[in-house]
Amino acid sequence: MLPVTDVFERSFIMDNQNLLNEMYQNLQMVLNTMPELTQATTDCDLKGCLEQQEQQFQDFFSRVKQAMTKDMQQPEEIGEIQKKYAEWMTKMKAIADKSTSHLAEMSIQGYTMGMIQLIQSSHKNCDASKDNLSMSTDLVKLYEESIDSLKKYL
Repeated sequence: MLPVTDVFERSFIMDNQNLLNEMYQNLQMVLNTMPELTQATTDCDLKGCLEQQEQQFQDFFSRVKQAMTKDMQQPEEIGEIQKKYAEWMTKMKAIADKSTSHLAEMSIQGYTMGMIQLIQSSHKNCDASKDNLSMSTDLVKLYEESIDSLKKYL
C-alpha cells in the first residue's frame, strides 16, 4: 500500500496534467474553428471582433503550452476525426446562414460549450496547483468576455 503522501502527490500530478491538457484541447478546438467563422462573415466589425478574440485565445494557448513545457508534459492532441468534424460542421452551419447574428450565435455556443467543459474539468481536477486552477479561471473569464462582446451582434 502506498503512503498517504504518495497518493496525494500522484493526485496532484495527475490533476495538473489533466487540467492543463483539458485547457490545451479546449483552446485547440477554438483555434481550429475560429478561422471558419472569420472567413464566413462579411461584417467588418464582427470580423475584427473575431480576429481580436482569436489573438487572445492564441496568446492563452501559448501560456498553456508554456505551463506544460515547465511541467515536462506532452500535450495530447485532439483526434483528427474530431478536429475535422468540428471544422466541417462549422463550415456547413456558416454556409447555411452567413448572417452576422447567426455567426455570433455560433461563436457564443462554441464558447459556452468550451467554458462548461473547462469548469467541469476544474471541479474534477481540484487537486491541481493553484497556478493551474487560476489559469483555468482566467480562461473562463476570457470566454465570458468574448461572449459579452459578441452579444451586440445577435
